[in-house]
Amino acid sequence: MPAADTIACTLSAADMGPRLARIRQLTRTHLRVHSLQGSTLRLAYAPEAASELAAIVALERECCAFLAFELIEGPGAVELVIEGPSQEGTDAQWLFSQFLPEGQAAGCGCGKG
Repeated sequence: MPAADTIACTLSAADMGPRLARIRQLTRTHLRVHSLQGSTLRLAYAPEAASELAAIVALERECCAFLAFELIEGPGAVELVIEGPSQEGTDAQWLFSQFLPEGQAAGCGCGKG
């Protein structure tokens, strides 16, 4: 778990839109399944998304130091595990919303339809 005390993204408003668009495009194109358990989000992407996912994770580590990111590459998928702070009252779904398919709730374990 990251040691950062502040739960806030450090991206400027000008940089936020393009970053969110990039993440949403990756989600629309390559996300297979996702699940949320407590403050941990697990996402599985198609293997061909590995380099783009790695680039996004590197950027997210810079602006969201309060989140821990782990990439696990396998032959059939690349998994991203994001761990958020486990502070009481933290809305984990809100923290991870940029990585979730539009219109789907975290924790449902839904695959891309």
